[in-house]
Amino acid sequence: MHLHVNIRSSGPLCPFANESVQMELEAGECLWLKGDSGAGKSSIALHLLGLRPLRDAQVGVVWEGVDETNRAFGMVFQQGVLIDSLNVGENIGLAIRRAGGSASREAIRKALTEVGLAETDTSKMPGQLSGGMLRRASLAQVLAQGRPVIVLDEPFVGLDPTNARGIVSLIQDLMARGQSFILISHEDQFAAPLATPGREVQLVAHPVSDVTPRNRLMPHWSFFVRTSRRLFDYLVISAPLILFAFMAAGIAISMLFSELLEATNVDSLRRQIIDPNPSFMEKLFGVTLFQKFVGYEFDRIASEHLPEIRRRVFAMGISRGFIIELGPMLTALLLAGRIGGSYAGEVSMMQATHQNQLLRTLGVSPRKWTLGPAAIAALIAAPVLTAIGVGTSLLMARVVALSSGYELFANGEQYWQAISEKALVYQSLWTYPPFVCFYHSMIFMILILGVSEAFGRLRPDIQPRDVPRAITWAVVGASLAIIVADWGLAQWLLYLQPIQNFLE
Repeated sequence: MHLHVNIRSSGPLCPFANESVQMELEAGECLWLKGDSGAGKSSIALHLLGLRPLRDAQVGVVWEGVDETNRAFGMVFQQGVLIDSLNVGENIGLAIRRAGGSASREAIRKALTEVGLAETDTSKMPGQLSGGMLRRASLAQVLAQGRPVIVLDEPFVGLDPTNARGIVSLIQDLMARGQSFILISHEDQFAAPLATPGREVQLVAHPVSDVTPRNRLMPHWSFFVRTSRRLFDYLVISAPLILFAFMAAGIAISMLFSELLEATNVDSLRRQIIDPNPSFMEKLFGVTLFQKFVGYEFDRIASEHLPEIRRRVFAMGISRGFIIELGPMLTALLLAGRIGGSYAGEVSMMQATHQNQLLRTLGVSPRKWTLGPAAIAALIAAPVLTAIGVGTSLLMARVVALSSGYELFANGEQYWQAISEKALVYQSLWTYPPFVCFYHSMIFMILILGVSEAFGRLRPDIQPRDVPRAITWAVVGASLAIIVADWGLAQWLLYLQPIQNFLE
């Protein structure tokens, strides 16, 4: 095998200052890619793997003695990376299968043995491995795919000298079997024994500019800053979701309600009273004359009262449905995923990455750190978003009610007058529809935060792979709590104020 890589700088965004970089590699060799931080070592590696193009650079790669189907690089990322939801054996089996091989137990055992791991390590999860074992398992996964060249990105970082020397010995054994490597490392004492003589490439970083980074006006550990950032997240970013959801709901429910009222028009009810095809006996005994008399009276009464009845029914259904029932609950269900899922994910990820433990060592309560700003922001955002949703749905209902297909109201002023008569009449403060909407939204948001807090901190030893599960349980649990609470609040409201006769 022979690999030749030619990289030529073509612009100011190229990460290294070298005019060109030449990399030559034979089977069983190790090329040491050196340079200061920011010189572009990892950028070159990511380009070779097809993960991220190298900016302002022309890259030529020539393979010789390698089958066209296998002209690809493998990579062991810094500190070793495995799929967190798979155990070691499954990670290696995935690599073997994607390479077209059979992910048998024997093939997995062989891959582990090559890197000095035991068969008993097959069922271990990545979070259960030490730093040295994780790097060996990552290397086994890449080797299982048979890539001719493997990039090692800082393989010794975080390892004690004994484990680092073990990795050096392992790489030397693999080189003796013909495996080639591109090594990125600042650890000269471990990289030097691996580098093949003449296979060292020095990258030169661009001079550091004297531009001073912009300082923040206020530190982000400030309670005010953390609360403000959450308020922007919860309120401003959530607003379009609420707006479009209630536009759709407002139009759909208003049209359905209007269709139901359309069934009560004069012609429909008249046909139920007057038989259009009377029998001979009915004509003989004057039944038809009586029906016509009733029909005339019905037409007069219906034309005088029925439109007003339909308007009142529509106004009561829309105002009560959106302001008291649907508005707060639909907003809460949307925010259970938007805010509840976000909060549960943040808390559980801080748990998985030991940030909560760090806060405790600093004398800071992890719960106060996250729950305080989140609670203030969420309790401000919830009623505002609910009001936006309710207002949007009422506007959509107005469009439907005044449309030529239904013509329930003559104009917008008549529509708003009918809505206000039903929405602003109350027996006590607790039954005042806008206030009902407000405290329903607050209760629902307290439930969302409480359930999300509980599921986010449920497992002190949670792993990153379990964070999505915590989010799912938080969203589902909060949604169920909202549905149950909505039923309870509806029963309580009916106890305080039964539904009034719509003709009143």
